[in-house]
Amino acid sequence: MKEEIIIAAVSALIGAVITYLFTVLADKRKEKREDRLEEKKQNREAFQNRPEMTIVEYKDYISRTGYGVKQPVDIDVFVAHISKTSVVGEKRHSSVLAFYEENSLDIDEWCCVLYTLKNSGKTDISTFYLFSNFQQTTCIFSSNEAKVYTDSNMLNYSYCYDKKIHAGETIKIKICYHKDCIVPGLFSAPMSIGMVDDNGKYWSQPLFSPQDKLYDSRRSSLAEFNEMIRTTTAEECFKKPWLW
Repeated sequence: MKEEIIIAAVSALIGAVITYLFTVLADKRKEKREDRLEEKKQNREAFQNRPEMTIVEYKDYISRTGYGVKQPVDIDVFVAHISKTSVVGEKRHSSVLAFYEENSLDIDEWCCVLYTLKNSGKTDISTFYLFSNFQQTTCIFSSNEAKVYTDSNMLNYSYCYDKKIHAGETIKIKICYHKDCIVPGLFSAPMSIGMVDDNGKYWSQPLFSPQDKLYDSRRSSLAEFNEMIRTTTAEECFKKPWLW
């Protein structure tokens, strides 16, 4: 009789434990499901309210050397064509030197395109970037610092405009080239716009400069964004050309 009572008590205890574990597991699954639904909702709202640049004015001076080059704008960059590279040093201490056409810094031979871009999204942009996507052949420099960079044989693939761009606000961008060193994108964008919004989310938009063409913004991860900003990946590819 005592054994039956003990068995019944143990069975009841095991049943209670199993029921509890199933309840906890079900609650956790429900919580995860609710978290996923909430995350999807937040992502959907973030996408609907995302920052997005649209072209409201475009001026093409590519075939008119010298025109517009000295016009004041918010962002003024020069896209430099890399003529060759050289790896100096050994192994971990090696670095890449970039060489540019000797006359590429002759401003009298520059041409440009001018964009007036509007943040047509619903979220303010805290930081705005321009990135070079063709890292094997082009670098991007601030126009007034281009000579310093090129004379120093430096690689640089991004320009940061560290000022807030409110929703509905416009900015003027000038992208300069040497007239003989323009690398257009036939099937992919030579440049990208990068944006960090007020909520700390990252966005990018392909820009087909020097054309009047800009794709929609899309969400980017922090890792993707950092890869666009840093030059280390491209430097490694120059050291190991098979990585391109």
